[in-house]
Amino acid sequence: MAATASLMELSDSSGSSSTVIQSMCHVRASELYPKRDLETDEGPPTLEPPTVPFVPLAGESVEYLGRGSNNTVLALSNYRFYLKVSDGGSKRRRGYQDSNIPLGLIEMVEIKDLFYLIISCKDARTCRCTFTTNDLCLEWYKRLTRAIIPPKNVQDVFAFAFHAWAIEDQCNEDISLNLGHDGDDDYFMKEIERLNISVLSDNSKWRISKVNWDYKLCATYPNRLLVPSSITDQTLETAAKFRSSKRVPVIVWRHKGNGAILARCSQPEVGWLGWRSQEDEDLLKAIAESCQNKSKKSKKLVVIDARSYPSAVANRARGGGCECPEYYPGCEIRFMNLANIHAVRKSFHLLRQLCASPPDLPNWYSLLENTRWLHNISGLLHAANTVAATIELEIQPVLVHCSDGWDRTPQIVSLAELMLDPYYRTIDGFRVLCQREWLDFGHKFNDRGQGDDPNERCPVFIQWLDCVHNVMAQYPCAFEFSKSYLVKLAQHTYANLFGTFLCNSGAERKRTGIGTATFSVWKYLAASVECKNHLYSSQQDNILWVSCNVRDMNLWRDLYVGPFTEGPQLTKSPELCNSTLVMEGVIDPMVSNGQPIVFNNESPCMEFSKTEDVISLDDRDDKSSDTNSSSSIIAEENGIERHLNSTNNVLNTVDGLLPLVDDMQNRLQQLNLEYKAREAALQNELHVTRLVLLRQASHRCNGVEATATLDMNGLSLADKIDDDQHRRRDDIVVGTCRAIRRSTNPVGAGPRGYPVYVVRQQILAGKTEASL
Repeated sequence: MAATASLMELSDSSGSSSTVIQSMCHVRASELYPKRDLETDEGPPTLEPPTVPFVPLAGESVEYLGRGSNNTVLALSNYRFYLKVSDGGSKRRRGYQDSNIPLGLIEMVEIKDLFYLIISCKDARTCRCTFTTNDLCLEWYKRLTRAIIPPKNVQDVFAFAFHAWAIEDQCNEDISLNLGHDGDDDYFMKEIERLNISVLSDNSKWRISKVNWDYKLCATYPNRLLVPSSITDQTLETAAKFRSSKRVPVIVWRHKGNGAILARCSQPEVGWLGWRSQEDEDLLKAIAESCQNKSKKSKKLVVIDARSYPSAVANRARGGGCECPEYYPGCEIRFMNLANIHAVRKSFHLLRQLCASPPDLPNWYSLLENTRWLHNISGLLHAANTVAATIELEIQPVLVHCSDGWDRTPQIVSLAELMLDPYYRTIDGFRVLCQREWLDFGHKFNDRGQGDDPNERCPVFIQWLDCVHNVMAQYPCAFEFSKSYLVKLAQHTYANLFGTFLCNSGAERKRTGIGTATFSVWKYLAASVECKNHLYSSQQDNILWVSCNVRDMNLWRDLYVGPFTEGPQLTKSPELCNSTLVMEGVIDPMVSNGQPIVFNNESPCMEFSKTEDVISLDDRDDKSSDTNSSSSIIAEENGIERHLNSTNNVLNTVDGLLPLVDDMQNRLQQLNLEYKAREAALQNELHVTRLVLLRQASHRCNGVEATATLDMNGLSLADKIDDDQHRRRDDIVVGTCRAIRRSTNPVGAGPRGYPVYVVRQQILAGKTEASL
């Protein structure tokens, strides 16, 4: 530790002075975030002690290490839980690979039937371990339970230690090139300019209000708000008191073609007594009037309420409600009947239970329907389609809200903007979309992901990413980012490696200094090659009209289930073919029950199903055979980060996770590299051909025959001497070749080479004589 001291005299009111010693200390990362000592379990004396199966990241320290059957290694660090399957074990031979789970992704750990340790993750994946002794199983249960408890201080999250150690050690070139900080780019004014929103002229319809500067008005809103120019800050302050959590209606997007705007807010606090606010009514009227075109035709503001009408009326008992038509004559209210966070959480838990079940269930799709997960995805896309059609076709301004305006509201608003604006389908535009609608407008990432109250947890952001995945499936060429981008973003929403999604609002992130003390996930994703879509066409400026029928929805297998790992199964168990599965009896009562399911880390576990229902037949055989080991891993079809190809087991040097497998994108990237190599070879051939032809033409003009001996490239000594004189003419021939190549043999048209002979004929015919 380095320290310096300085003296400073202070004078009080009486004139006497005192000397104070000020010290400035530089605290090293090793002192601020010290690494813990490694504790290794005792194993059989015949085996060597296990080694750490991965390269730790900056600031990562392995705390517990154990060995199981078939040389299976279990490792627990302050960032991840790692299960390494032996290269020669039976699991590895059947295609099972290692499991690599960041601790922030673990939602629940439970013991089942004394010997089974089940790890349920926030991305719907499940990992199961089995032990031969209950003591060892209970020990690892305690270790994992302690490790996943959310820290009381946000600065104890691993993202801070990772940043401090990486900056101090300058450990990796990938760290410096692929990582940055949040808040480096001021997107707000760029978006104002891009959307053609005039805020500086005297006759502007909109203005930028700083009434929420330093988050004085609303702690979950951004500092700058875009509002109609006729609305004063005093009106905003009064209107905010009439909205839940003071989330006043503000403008977030404008259609550049017809001028219709998209705004968002929370529910009005009408209550049973039918309270009203003149300032709130004036604000909504001003929003509608700001969209009038030159014809001065009045436009009706369409209010999209994400709830059902009974739910909106029921909220009046708690002081909420919806806009009364008699108080807002210029508004039209439409209810979208979307599920609340409790219903979504229940649906997600059923989906996770189903994905953890044996893969050969004959009624798997009927069980998937019972989860109602795809129904909820369909409802969200239908609501976004309604908003997009209202703005694009009806040319009406839209105001979106739910109860509090930070769950269903950002889902609908951001999906509608994604459909309407092609900029948000680029990598940079998608970052701006998430930053504004989710982070700056106060989606509670902490409470929804790893809060202390289990009833507040809900995968709202994961559900929205699933909607984006379904839109991408219908329009695969409309997005600059790939499916791997969405999977990585979903994982790092809770992985605690980056500080982007920490805390509940921008005010909390600013107060804790997350923007400068942690890395941002956006630069990492933008720099990742696997996250780019090689099918992307930037020429597509059209609006994405999404088919939102349930039959058109796709399960997000890449995230919830994982890639195919097992080989062909030639026989099928008669038990699965001829008997009624117990899973029906498990899911159906849970679907019919209206109460939300509560999961927590303190309770022992929740019984999903019987042991024989969650363990496949092959795994039962392994259980009976692993009698002489301390622990063994029962790998699942949907295990974390498993890949069939063993060459893909190299962990990413930045986030420590396995790379994602996308055969289509890998093949497209390979074709792209092949065409670039072919183009470089052809340009080299053109250069050589140009020199030969120009030299021969020069000899003919001078009446000299080219009789010199040529080398292997067709060049004589004279050719090599005056090569520099003719090199400036390369662009003429290369440009001619590119023009001919585009017209005769475009890339991908066939296996034949580029028509170099046509260039020679063009030159010999004298068509480039003037340039030469």
